[in-house]
Amino acid sequence: MTVVHRQSSDAGVILIALLWILTALSGIALSFSRESFVEVTAAKNAQSLESSYFIARAGIAATIYQMMERRTAPTVRSARFQDEPDPIELVIVSGNLGDGSYEVEIQDESGKININTASQEQLLKLARATGIPEEDAGVIADSILDWRDSDELHRFNGAENDYYETLNPPYKAKNGRFDTVEELLLVKGVTATYFYGYTDPTSEDTVTYKYGLSRYFTVNSGNQINVNYAPLPVLQSIPGMSTQVAQAIYDQRKIKPFKNMSEINRDLPMNLSAVTLPFLTTTQTDTYTLTAAAWTGKSKAKRVIRTIINLNQGGENALYQTLYWNENIPDYEGTRP
Repeated sequence: MTVVHRQSSDAGVILIALLWILTALSGIALSFSRESFVEVTAAKNAQSLESSYFIARAGIAATIYQMMERRTAPTVRSARFQDEPDPIELVIVSGNLGDGSYEVEIQDESGKININTASQEQLLKLARATGIPEEDAGVIADSILDWRDSDELHRFNGAENDYYETLNPPYKAKNGRFDTVEELLLVKGVTATYFYGYTDPTSEDTVTYKYGLSRYFTVNSGNQINVNYAPLPVLQSIPGMSTQVAQAIYDQRKIKPFKNMSEINRDLPMNLSAVTLPFLTTTQTDTYTLTAAAWTGKSKAKRVIRTIINLNQGGENALYQTLYWNENIPDYEGTRP
């Protein structure tokens, strides 16, 4: 009886050991399977992003071609879209290429605020329109004015060298014109969130992206704002412009863009004030921002490229000039401003 008991005990130990070994092997296999899945998914995403990159570039090229066609052969263009709105006028061009798709948003630079000439009132109203709290809006407006003026005297909420030299790393206020909109990231009060934008937490049904200041400022336009291309916050920032009038212009131009200034007063249910009118125009410039988003198949991976072009500065061997190119855009979520 004693011998039999010892054999049963040994068999039980062996069985338990085998179970532990099987459990360990199962864990290793599961871990390996998960790692393989992650690697395969990463490889597919990388391949999709690579393809999307070239589709986005193709979308930009196709859009530029259509913009030039509209300038050089307006009769042909009008005949093609006589029964439907021209995508160029609706400021968005989309298309398919292979198993991929692209969408290109067009912004005439005159639809933005020139950061080098904007008044304090415009700066404050734009900051508020983008959702920046009042206290921070005052800091940003004063600091922008201090950054571009030539003296060392800072405004009440602004900043000059005495502030920037305490930062890590320290630097000096430019005391000159902005060369690029990205310089705003050096200005006191302008955080990455305020500059690039953020996902709106109040939106429950869909993901809504709130654009930041980078989408509304430019260094490539004059003082007038093109009503057919201006985002709503830009319209709201125009001196003398009420929220109701800005919304009415924004809604009307999406149905039918205004051909001239007389149409604005004719088609709107209210008249524009004498203070507002000098800031508005329907004249297009030759400089445009193109934001191209591209994706392939059912992949969620999306590649976004933004460029600024001028159609009249191409020179002898080029039809246009690229003024700006950025392949790393964090402020795009597929919704127009």
